[in-house]
Amino acid sequence: MVDVAFPHSSAAPNYRLSLLCVLLVKACLMVYVIMHAGIGLGPDEAQYWTWSKHLDWGYYSKPPAIAWQIFAGTYFLGDTELGVRTGALIIAFLLPWAVFGLAKACDLKSATAFWAGAVMALSPLGILSSLFATTDGGFVLFWTLGLVPVIAAIQQNKAPHYLVTGLCVLLGALYKWTVFTLWGVVAVLAILYPCLRRRSAFVGVLISLLGFFPSVIWNRDHDWATFRHVWSTNIVGNNSGGSHGVFHGNFFDFIGAQIALLSPIFFVLFVLAAVILWRHRQKVPPGVAACGYISLAIFALYALFSLFTKIQGNWCVYAYPPAIVFLCWYTCEWLLSGKPWLFAGTVLSILLMIGVLYLPRIQSHDLLEAAPIPYKVNPFRHNLGWDRLQAELTAVSFDPERDFLFGSRYQTTSILSFYNEWQKRAYFFNVDRTRRNQFSYWPGMPQEQLGATGFFVDIEQGSDLDTSPSEKAKAIKNRLKPYFSEVRFLGRRPLFFSNGKLAKSALIFECIKYNGKVPEDPHKF
Repeated sequence: MVDVAFPHSSAAPNYRLSLLCVLLVKACLMVYVIMHAGIGLGPDEAQYWTWSKHLDWGYYSKPPAIAWQIFAGTYFLGDTELGVRTGALIIAFLLPWAVFGLAKACDLKSATAFWAGAVMALSPLGILSSLFATTDGGFVLFWTLGLVPVIAAIQQNKAPHYLVTGLCVLLGALYKWTVFTLWGVVAVLAILYPCLRRRSAFVGVLISLLGFFPSVIWNRDHDWATFRHVWSTNIVGNNSGGSHGVFHGNFFDFIGAQIALLSPIFFVLFVLAAVILWRHRQKVPPGVAACGYISLAIFALYALFSLFTKIQGNWCVYAYPPAIVFLCWYTCEWLLSGKPWLFAGTVLSILLMIGVLYLPRIQSHDLLEAAPIPYKVNPFRHNLGWDRLQAELTAVSFDPERDFLFGSRYQTTSILSFYNEWQKRAYFFNVDRTRRNQFSYWPGMPQEQLGATGFFVDIEQGSDLDTSPSEKAKAIKNRLKPYFSEVRFLGRRPLFFSNGKLAKSALIFECIKYNGKVPEDPHKF
């Protein structure tokens, strides 16, 4: 291959500069979206923000890095949606560079590496990763960086730098333990590529295991809650509530999610690249072939699982960096004249995302009155209406200096914590006997609100709104009465209207003089 070494390629700096310009423009546009599109924090983002107010070595369901990331962002930009998401913007800026480096590790041309970085940045997945503060961003970034020396070793048939891979896995483990799958990938690839069979891999693995250390410190003092939660939800699956068995999963929904996250044209190019790998594997550069094998294996494994149980579309996001390098190789260096397809795919991806990001405004202002888009297809429906929630709390005389907020779900509790005037932490009150969460391990209402008045909020959307508010209010009041001297229903308060109809609301209750009792702990993890 030509154009391997950056320092000796006159075109390489131009491609780097082009990618830098693309990423800077994208970052500026995403800042505008965060500040003006009306897409509020999701429940998990709000939960991670509450974690950032109580920095620790670990948390109930995740390692600590996401809280540290949000702490840094809000330290500089305040407790705002932009502050919470600043770390995501930075990671989304760095990930295309990691994909660029992965392409160069395959000895691909600088133009191909540029397209790989640009596709990563401007695919729906790349755009959404700039918008939401989740554990996936940091995990995928370090997974990709850890893969680079492995692919470089395969391409050049030399020993890999496993110490670098081990360090990257360590850092990725601070976000999400799924990063350890990289060692499984290395083990399988070592069957095909003898250059990977090195004793230094054991040193890399030992280094990476230090990524467990912070979580172990936290769990040692908290009943090993994280490990029990992971076991019960991901291994045993007793909290999933879903059906199991052949064809009881969501195979077609899963495949549809992959097409949407990568965008249709890019997905077709990936499939065509897979066909070339199958028919002409001897002509495919070894590093590129390895990227193809990795991405295809990950997608196939999750697709297989989706036949039996529900698989979320984002669970296999770490397959996308090698998949994008693979499809860009096929389009730029196998087809030679395939770059217009990458351009078309990029334009389509941007247009699709403009429509998706504008969807909340379309629905809230009923801009497509003749052909309304159903609220249930809005991917941001869990992020809408929270600015109005704060106004509704003020309207029912909630006083943050005197009163407290609480909910029966960790999602609602998290949203209430961020979207109130003083951003006081709300309380999780488990009247529904659901599983534990991070709020279960912090001081609760008995320790801090004995005798005080609290405002209980229950969020409704979709089919929840079909139930009469008085009927639902009666059931909630009966559950709350044992813990307060009086419970008053303050009404169903509208939060979001879609196509002129109420799509999300809040049932608000004033609960007077808390008596210190708590619901029985169901001991679910």
